[in-house]
Amino acid sequence: MALLHLFAELADDLALSLVVAHADHGLRPGEAEAEAGLVRAAADALGCPFIFRALPVRAFAAEQRLSIEDAARRLRYQFFAEAAAEQGAGRIVVAHTADDQAEEILIRLLRGSGRAGLSGMEPLRAGRLIRPLLGLAKKELLAYLAQRHIPYCLDSSNQERIYLRNRVRLDLLPYLRERFNPNIDACLRRTGAILGAEEELLARLADQAHAAVVSEEGGEAACLTLALRPFSRQPLALQRRILEKSCWQLGCRPSFAQIDQLFRLALAGGEGSMTHLAGGVRVRREGVALRFFYPQGEMALRGNLLAPEEPGFFMEIGGAGTYLLKEIGMRILVEELPGLPADWRAQAPQVQYLNGEALRFPLSLRAFRPGDRFWPQGAPGHKKVGDFFTDRKIPMAQRRRLPLLVDQLGIVALLGLRTDQRCAVTGQEGRVFRVTSMGMGREATKGAGASPLFLSPSFPDSCHDPGESDADEQQ
Repeated sequence: MALLHLFAELADDLALSLVVAHADHGLRPGEAEAEAGLVRAAADALGCPFIFRALPVRAFAAEQRLSIEDAARRLRYQFFAEAAAEQGAGRIVVAHTADDQAEEILIRLLRGSGRAGLSGMEPLRAGRLIRPLLGLAKKELLAYLAQRHIPYCLDSSNQERIYLRNRVRLDLLPYLRERFNPNIDACLRRTGAILGAEEELLARLADQAHAAVVSEEGGEAACLTLALRPFSRQPLALQRRILEKSCWQLGCRPSFAQIDQLFRLALAGGEGSMTHLAGGVRVRREGVALRFFYPQGEMALRGNLLAPEEPGFFMEIGGAGTYLLKEIGMRILVEELPGLPADWRAQAPQVQYLNGEALRFPLSLRAFRPGDRFWPQGAPGHKKVGDFFTDRKIPMAQRRRLPLLVDQLGIVALLGLRTDQRCAVTGQEGRVFRVTSMGMGREATKGAGASPLFLSPSFPDSCHDPGESDADEQQ
């Protein structure tokens, strides 16, 4: 009531038009009807439109498995947002006071919130929700109402100790004022303000760190890849925020325990180990990266959502040597050369030459992922790997059996098919790597669960001169 009358007094000076929205949570029959009548009468007297809605709090709480307080808050703000949209209102104004702020900070402390939570409620949230009374004590507002003889109601549920906020308000804060600090409310608010300012700085630093270590993949099954080496060099406070922000990007709100699980996965998880998050989000350790993705799309699903036929292979390439990918029956030979051999252009497509100056070690071999992109050598620009496979009529079942060579900057080559333009050779390089991919043979692949793969016989249309440019790359 104080908020309504204060804004009514300021409306002309600030060129405001006001709409009054009142929610009945359906928790206090009789009392709630009297409150609605009082608010309606005040709105009529002040010439403000009045919107009323009864909210099914108990049913919603049971359906969503929420507390009554949480369910009421969610439905209330949903109603406010819908009413504002219907009325074309640019702002939603609520009446939280300095007392509410102190209670909120203490409640969040008891629940184990981080710095953002301990900052308390924001005066302006999401550019739309305004709390203009956060700096005023409740006793000041009561004095304002008394001086102007403005009637108001008292919510009897505020005396019920079944709610945590009421126990904090009626028991804990009075105890702290009496036994520890008579100014505990001001101390809590001051601490919240300090943490809020620090939170702004940390949020900016976290955004920068996240952009440096996390890359976004497109496609229908959108996912994120977090590079673990640069991630490990970030301060612990930013690491936690990077993990949290990655979850947020995929629409998942992780708990503290889930963030802790992601930490363990990043620091000590084995290859292929996975953490399950809400909404169908899965986070899997893939060599020197964490991959956040939706195996079956955005939906609430439990268990391992990966297609059973999806081969999971990953191998780190630290330098020259022979590397066996038993999962797909391939042997990869990596050689470092002082320069290009004279017949390098005549080599079979299984042999690819890479510009050693452009590579960012360590390299790794992995399977194709939806959303992968690269710049095919000789093409005018980047292209989705999936589209590249489609152009070459490579079957879907075969695509995840074709190894991709990647470094810290992205895809280096589709082995046996095409090199990325960034790592292509020109003949002027001082350091060159030759990568030869070949089948392992029957004995080498015995027990590996995969048949040998020979690229050239399987895909005769995939042979390209390194300098060749395809017309279909112009799309």
